[in-house]
Amino acid sequence: MAFANLGRNKKKTVLVVVSLALSVTLFNALCAFVGGFSMEKYVSFMTCADFIVSTPDYFRYNPADEFITPEQIEEIAANTKSSLSGTGYAVRKPVYLWMTEDALRQDYARYESAEQLDSHMSRMEHRGDMVMGDTRIEALDNSLFDKLQVFDGDISPMLEPNNNAIAIAVSLDDYGNLPNPEYYPKVGDTITATYADDVKYIDSRTGELRTEDTPEEYFQEKLYGARDVEYTVCALVELPYSMSYRYGGIGYETVLSVDTAQRDSGGAAIPMLYLFDTADDADEAEAEQYLSKLTAGEFSPLMYESKATARSEFAQFRQMFLLVGGILCAIIGLVGLLNFFNAMMTSILSRRREFAVLQAVGMTNRQLKTMLIYEGLFYAMSSVSAAFILSLAVGPLAGKMLGSMFWFFEYRFTILPVLLTIPVFLLLGWLIPCMMYDNAAKCSVVEQLRDAQ
Repeated sequence: MAFANLGRNKKKTVLVVVSLALSVTLFNALCAFVGGFSMEKYVSFMTCADFIVSTPDYFRYNPADEFITPEQIEEIAANTKSSLSGTGYAVRKPVYLWMTEDALRQDYARYESAEQLDSHMSRMEHRGDMVMGDTRIEALDNSLFDKLQVFDGDISPMLEPNNNAIAIAVSLDDYGNLPNPEYYPKVGDTITATYADDVKYIDSRTGELRTEDTPEEYFQEKLYGARDVEYTVCALVELPYSMSYRYGGIGYETVLSVDTAQRDSGGAAIPMLYLFDTADDADEAEAEQYLSKLTAGEFSPLMYESKATARSEFAQFRQMFLLVGGILCAIIGLVGLLNFFNAMMTSILSRRREFAVLQAVGMTNRQLKTMLIYEGLFYAMSSVSAAFILSLAVGPLAGKMLGSMFWFFEYRFTILPVLLTIPVFLLLGWLIPCMMYDNAAKCSVVEQLRDAQ
């Protein structure tokens, strides 16, 4: 009889079931979404070491002639326990890398029109089909080569003494793919770097230093004390952003061993950052406490990044989605409950005469209440069943879409949130009809028949 009553107004029944099912489906999707965020992926992308220490200029992308000093590195190393540590160096000397004109054009094409690009290329120094382009050389202690992700080739030649091996840092996308392999030289190629003691801009018409009145199309670089060094490309690597220069530019970004960089630059490689890993959580906590005290104060000469700060950022990011998604789930769930409440209320009020007649011919209050409870439970279980089917259908598709949007998202199918709502819906399906019928049944059968006329 309860199921027959629900069939009287099929549109209303479907509307209530769908609104409740959507709230459960959204809640299940929110749990799968937030649960799919991988802290390990996020933290490993944001920082490649437990701790990275340098000056505020480094972390704020400001050019500087000096970063962290060897004395500061020694002090930090003496007061922390590390399982791996090393220094990254910046080469503070004008240096250029000879690259193909096609590759250099790809760089400048992001900033210049075709006409500007042709004019620019005509002013640059050429050697056959090679052009002298800017570069950024970072030198590493041998211990830090483990932090590089080798895309192609082998970095072991860079660990040999007196080597002339160089690694080219490539830009991979968020999923580890190389979008433009033709831009980079091949492993085994020989490339030439030109180091200079100084660089001036001259007027190409006169050969004299440029003045404020010199048109830009006549600017030409002139190198003083230039010397060439040939390197063999041993590998294409991904240099973690957190231990790089932290800014891009024109030309290749390259990696040398610190001994090679000091030899070829004439000792111009200066410490840029110090990073280290700890062996366990206790050592990490001690280092965190030490560095927080060392860098305390607005005018501290040092700053640091740690995995602890990355984890905190991840937690805040996740909490934001939980808050927004939770509010959205609550709103849709409230709409569904109001639809359910309204459906039960209108059902009882519109059938008061029917209930009175049934009671007049012998149906008890308990039987009427049981019938209404069955209707409420039908709404509840139909909603959960619909949410279950929707989650099965929509979950994998949504997971694939979210995986393409968030590189640190790993979809894991779950139906647990839907199952957890079953007791709640059963309770509501029983409680709401009971409360509403008890309120409506306070009058006698005669009064109900009189009111219904």
